[in-house]
Amino acid sequence: MFISKQIYAVDHHHGQASRTILSGYPTILGKTMPEKAAYYLEHLSWIHESLIREPRGHRNMLGSILTEPVTEGAAYGVLFNHAFGLFDSCGDSTFATASALVELGYVPAVESVTHFVLDTVLGPIKIEVQIEDGVVKEARFENVPSYDVGSTRIQVPKLGVVNLDVGFGGQYHGFVDADTIGIKVDRKNEAALVSAANQIWAAGGRKIDIRDPENGKEITLNLVSFISRNEEANSYSVAHVYPPGRMGRTPGGTGTSALMGLLAARGQYDPSKTFTMRSVIGLDFTGTGTPLAMPNGAKAIRPKLGTKSYMMGVQHFVIDPADPFKHGFVLEG
Repeated sequence: MFISKQIYAVDHHHGQASRTILSGYPTILGKTMPEKAAYYLEHLSWIHESLIREPRGHRNMLGSILTEPVTEGAAYGVLFNHAFGLFDSCGDSTFATASALVELGYVPAVESVTHFVLDTVLGPIKIEVQIEDGVVKEARFENVPSYDVGSTRIQVPKLGVVNLDVGFGGQYHGFVDADTIGIKVDRKNEAALVSAANQIWAAGGRKIDIRDPENGKEITLNLVSFISRNEEANSYSVAHVYPPGRMGRTPGGTGTSALMGLLAARGQYDPSKTFTMRSVIGLDFTGTGTPLAMPNGAKAIRPKLGTKSYMMGVQHFVIDPADPFKHGFVLEG
């Protein structure tokens, strides 16, 4: 075997696996993060195809890849990978990337809190990594402005009329009260929840008849998120489903932010209070929010979220040019 490429990465998880790709790839060109994202997708998509997809990854793996920063004072730029391309924002991979940068010395550790900034497609985000006795205890980040986008009702043949409350927290989430469709938010119900989400997309399409109140653009629904209220104050359980039919393992950074922003705008949540989002495997993301006013006067918040992400391993990948699956494969089912 003659190795054509050697790539280094580190894997973390907090229920959801995320692979931070560190080195071994060409420079990702562009003066802005959107330009870098476009360059990456045109010239370097083999990276996520090789490392996020099977056989090196798996259908639920997420990831990120480092770039040079584009704003003064930022430590790095970061693009968020999935098996089919890029997300503009990803809370899960933000936690993993922040932890990796400190644990591997890419960002010098300062106890008790290390502060730095990462450039993303949606703009710079502030990172805090809490350290005690040389150990990362929690990673936190200030997300983008998060807000209520609106509501719509969709006639779904097997589910009836489904009410969809849409919020933005880096991605557009359509929230469905799981009790109204008779499915409990539970890991045992993954197949039923994924089926319900696919039925909603089939009936209403991913582009729904709601426009973003910030920019007036037609939105694309990134995820269908089934929620149920917990007994504790400001606490919800959630199952996020994203195309082509996968259920998230965590509460989701963008989803937690979107629900916080939506509820705050509707007067159902005080953003100064701790908000808890619980996933189907029992993992909690917690956060608070700072109230903001959008340019059009609409209410928004800037959430700050945190969790602990655990390192699983440091990876040295090689790409054999003779490998028929050097760029991975995807099996749906």
